[in-house]
Parts: sequence; C-alpha cells; structure tokens
Amino acid sequence: MKNQIVRTILLAGIIVSVGSLAPTLAQSTAGGVAVPPNYDTFQPPVAGGTYVDPVFGSTIQRVSNAPGTPDAANGGDLTWIENEYSTMSAFNSDNSKFILVHQSYFGLYDGSSGFYMHALPFEINASSEPRWSRRDNATLYYHSGNELKSYNVLTGGIGVVHIFSEYSSISGNGEMDISLDGDHFVYVGDNEFVFVYQISTDQKFKVFDAGSQPFDSVYITPENNVILSWYPAGSARYTGQELFDINMNFLRQVGHADGHKDVTSDVNGDESLIWTNSNDPNPIANCNNGIVKIRLADASQTCLLQLDWSLAVHISAPDGNGTVFVDTEAPSNPEPGSSAWVPYTNEVLQVKLDGSGTTRWAHHRSRPVNSYNWEPKLSTSRDGTRLLYASNYDLSNIDGYNTQYADTYVIAIANSSSTSTAPPTVSSVQCSPPILTTDSASTCTVTLSAAAPSGGSTVALASNSALLSAPSSVMVAAGAVSAGFTATAGQIASNQSASVTATLNGSSQSASIALTAPPATVSSLKCSVSSLVSSASTTCTVTLSAATPSGGSTVALASNSALLSAPSSVTVAAGTISAGFTATAGQIASNQSAIVTATLNGSSQSASIALTAPPATASSLKCGAGSLASGASTTCSVTLSAAAPSGGSTVAVASNSALLSAPSSVTVLAGAVSAAFTVTAGKVAFNQSARVTATLNGSSQFASIELTAPPVHPIPVAPSRPIQSKP
Repeated sequence: MKNQIVRTILLAGIIVSVGSLAPTLAQSTAGGVAVPPNYDTFQPPVAGGTYVDPVFGSTIQRVSNAPGTPDAANGGDLTWIENEYSTMSAFNSDNSKFILVHQSYFGLYDGSSGFYMHALPFEINASSEPRWSRRDNATLYYHSGNELKSYNVLTGGIGVVHIFSEYSSISGNGEMDISLDGDHFVYVGDNEFVFVYQISTDQKFKVFDAGSQPFDSVYITPENNVILSWYPAGSARYTGQELFDINMNFLRQVGHADGHKDVTSDVNGDESLIWTNSNDPNPIANCNNGIVKIRLADASQTCLLQLDWSLAVHISAPDGNGTVFVDTEAPSNPEPGSSAWVPYTNEVLQVKLDGSGTTRWAHHRSRPVNSYNWEPKLSTSRDGTRLLYASNYDLSNIDGYNTQYADTYVIAIANSSSTSTAPPTVSSVQCSPPILTTDSASTCTVTLSAAAPSGGSTVALASNSALLSAPSSVMVAAGAVSAGFTATAGQIASNQSASVTATLNGSSQSASIALTAPPATVSSLKCSVSSLVSSASTTCTVTLSAATPSGGSTVALASNSALLSAPSSVTVAAGTISAGFTATAGQIASNQSAIVTATLNGSSQSASIALTAPPATASSLKCGAGSLASGASTTCSVTLSAAAPSGGSTVAVASNSALLSAPSSVTVLAGAVSAAFTVTAGKVAFNQSARVTATLNGSSQFASIELTAPPVHPIPVAPSRPIQSKP
C-alpha cells in the first residue's frame, strides 16, 4: 500500500499545521498577473494539514489523501478523491458534513475537521447524483434505476421516496442540484422526458418530451423553473439555453449557447444564471470569454468579469449572497512568468454579482496531465463559507503519481473580509400550489440570503386577506437557509388574490396566491311546458349555483332525441345565475319522451318533455259488398291515419237506415291501424241506399251500401175463353 509521504513545503515563511478547518482572513482584490512561486516543485501538506497561499494569503487545508486511502469497492488504494462537480453542494446546509467521490463511490467527511468518516453504500455513486436535503442535515437524496431514494448518514437507513414506473431510469444529467426551497428536483426520464418532481406532495408536474433533440443539462432555478441546455447554439427554438416553467411550458431563450454555469438568487431576489459565454456566437459587447449574469425574468445580461481566451472555467453559486465562485483553468499548461501566464490563470475567484469586483483566493496549482480529473471543479457550500476544489499539484511529475491522481482541498472563508457579516434577509417566499380553493392548503418556503445564525432566525409572516391564514412566524434553524409553513384558504365566495409576506431584519418578500371560488354548477333546468306537439316550442331556463365570473359561463346543452331540438350551448352572462333557451319539437309520429340536459363544470341537470303525436283519425271506411239483399251481411273495415295508442281507439259506427244494422263502435287495437265490423241488411221491401259512418276524434268516413229488394214475380192469369152465343 502506498502511504502518504510527509514533506516540507518549499516556501519560505509558510506555516504548515494540522487541525480543524480555520477560516482564512486574507485574500487579494488586485488585478493583473499573479505568479505563484515554486510552481514546479511545491508539494502540498499531509491530509488535515494547512498552508497559506503565498500570493493571496488564504489558508488552504488538504482534505484527502487518495494514495493512502483504501479503495473500499475494488481493493488496493485510490487514485483520486474529488468533489463531484461545481453546481451541486458537497456540504449539507449547516456544513457539518460533506461528501467526496472516491472514484466509484462516495465518502462521508466531517465538516469541522475535514476528516474522512466512512464510505457510503456503493449504490450511492456519481451516476446516482446524491444531493443533500435542505431541510434535514442527515439526509441525502439519490436515484437508482427509476427510483428516487433517501439515505440517512447517521442511521444508515435507506428509503424509497418515489418510483417512476413509467420510465426505466431517471437522471439529473450530471449537473442539477436540489431546489432552493429543498422540495423540488428536475429529472429526465429515459434520456428524453423532462419533468419537475415535488418531494413534500409526491407530485410529478407536466412532462416535456425532448424527442430526438440533443440536449446537455437540466437545472432547476430558485423559483422552480427549469433551464434546459441544448447542444446546438443559436437563437431559434431548441438551441442555446431555454427557460421553462414548473410545468415545462416554454418561457424564453436565456442564452445563445451552452456553457459552464450555475443558478442563484441575486441580492434583490432575481433568479439569475451565472454563465461563461465562451461559446456564445453573439456575446454582449466587451465581454468575450466572460462570466455573465443573466436575469432569467427577461434574459438581460451583465458582464461580471472578462477573461483571456486561454482560460476555461467552472462556476459554483451559493445561496444568494451576492457573489459567485469561479475556478480558472489553463489547458495549455503555461509557465508562470511567461507571456501565456495571463491574469487570473489557474486561480480560485469570487466574483460579485453587481459587477463591482473580484476577490482572488488562491492558485489551485493543478496541471492538465489528463483529460478531466485535473480540473478543480470548484464547489461552494450553500452559505458561501466553504470552497472545495480538486488539484493534482503536478505530483505525477514531481513524485511520479498516477496521471489520473487528484486530491481535494478546502478554503474556509466564513470570517473573510469579502464575506458579508450583515444579518440574513429574506430572499424569497414561494408557495406551492399557487392557486387555492376553499379549505385547501399551500406549502410555502421562506428562503434567506444566508444561513441563519446561532439560535436561528424568526421570520415574521403576515397575510393580507382574512381568507388566507398563515402562522405569525416561522423559525429558520441555525445554519439553515430555509423553512416551511402552511397557508390555508377559508370559504371563498368569489375569485380573488391574496399574498403572504415574510419579514426579517427589515427585508420583506411576498408570494401571491390566487383564491379561487368553487366553480358554478347547474342547480336546475326547467321548461315552461312539459308536453309538446309537432312543431311546438317551449322556453327552458338553466339556473346556476352561483353568479358567473367575468366573461360569463357557457353551459353545454344536449337533447337525447332527434325530435327535440335545442342549441348546443347557452351563455349565462357575467354576474347572473340563469339564462333561457328554446326547445322545439319536430314532426312527431308517435307519443314519446325526450330529455334536454344542461352541463357545466362536471355538473348536469335535465328536464323531461313529452312529445305528443297528433290524434289518429278515420282515414277510410270500406265494405266488402256494395249492395245487400234482405238478410245479407258484409264486412266493413275502418282504417286510421296512425296506429292506435296504448289501450286502442274506439271508433263510433252508425248506419243511417233502420234496414242496415251495424255495431255502435269498433275498437282498433293498440298499435294497429284498422278494425273490421259486420253490417247486415234487414227485410228490404224496395230498393234503396243506406250509409254506414265511422267516426274518430272528430273525423268521419262513410261507405254506401245498396239495399236490394227481392224481385217481384207476376201472378199467372188463365187465358179467357170466348163466350159463345147459343144458337
């Protein structure tokens, strides 16, 4: 096993010590070229030891010793130990713990001494993107496959927060951190579907499908918006850096190109993107290869620092303390004192967000002997009082270390002159959801500009509406930067807006919450008549449960019968509760029922209307024989204009002659259109006409029948004999 070798630092007047993290008190704000002495021979102290940067006066502590640390996963010793990346904090909120990557897994370190404690479970690796909770200093969130999990560094307990079963895997694409309120993550499902997830409500917001468009990274902003960085540069959609809201609705492009960056809140509460514009095809004037602040609300840009084109950077932003940290990297590996050693070469910088100045903390002394591990990837704590960076100190050339070698160093700057000692102020108040209905609640988070001091900070709370209740105050625990509270809506009669305001140390921030009255529903539907005949109409009135809002309410209408027509909708005017419409019957052939229904906001009411067919009439009367002799009969059939209704139709029958008998009525059975009856002739003495009549519903039909008398036969008379005279 290769143990750490203790060496003397080859710099006159530099004190080397071993102990706890001590805040550095000296640094430089001067510009120009700064040349580090003994650049090719300097050797760092042992792990836990410190030295003072000979140029800038900062105290730097070595945290790790990779060659002397066993590789818990693979055996042997480690080659490198580094912080994961610049944009996520390796420290928890009170700086009592931090984590570093031990090649394939993470190690846990004590925040006070910087000493290594133990390895984390191997499931927690760089691909799983562990992120410290902002509300619990012992909890790390990470993902495995399609699961979001939690790990307690004190108990070792592992829990499943949510399973995204719709995906095979989720990822933050390597650069995202937990949100400022400690309650949201942005993830990418199956390398395509971008969404925000809220921990406290277990809510997955709407998804953006990136399809085949190639993109690099996703960031969640202080106000829980999302920045999606596309690989192509330009000004068109799906190029540069685009801002989306929490539901992944596109808002605006905020940068023409991707690049190293981080997000934070400015001192005035504006959410800001701090970005290197080295790839910008259209940079702002006098800011080539610049560190640029982008105000996300309107994409306006401010140049904070311009660097030589030979320098690359990483950027790390604390929680709204008015500064951002930058490490510069010279891939060409220039020698100090040469013309290639330009201002800010291989330095650790703190840049003010108002553009008023840059503080130079240290030379990181790392050399480009490999493709990535040599880069410091500086990372700040959330309160901006700790800086972690990786460096190889050129030990592959000085001592023959592996070219992939790197260890981690820390600068504590809590009491430096560049760090504000002003009491924390309220930087933001955010409530989710921002829209409440009667008796519903919103989870609100108040975030401070810096960590709360010993004893915590009591933030006063106030609501401007009796319909929105909130506690009178909320306590931000010592070392934390945020705390949550609940705002609850009362009985809302009409739509209105309310706000809750958080106040601390003379500063205030507010969050607006829309109070939405329950939507109006259909309480009744009535029609002026309940029965219609063909072509008749009725006026119907729909009544709502409450007055309609501005713009009115459109109530959907529908009839279940083609024989009853109604409009497709009716509008209830703003401020009113009812509206009328007309329903009209068509040509009704048979009695039936129809229903008209009014629907609004998921509620419905109906009215039933009887559709009544015209009454059947007698349309014809025919008899089988047109004439009858005495005692003869014939069958007559009466036919109606429509089928007889239920119960049948009784047709009155009458004869106008006593010699032609007929029944007084005949019944046409229900559903039938005709019925037969018999008429019979009496003793007809002489030929004559008779008429039988069928009558129904005021209509009559008749049939004539000839009554025929029997023929008259003559009585034979004997022929007369002539009378003969007597002779």
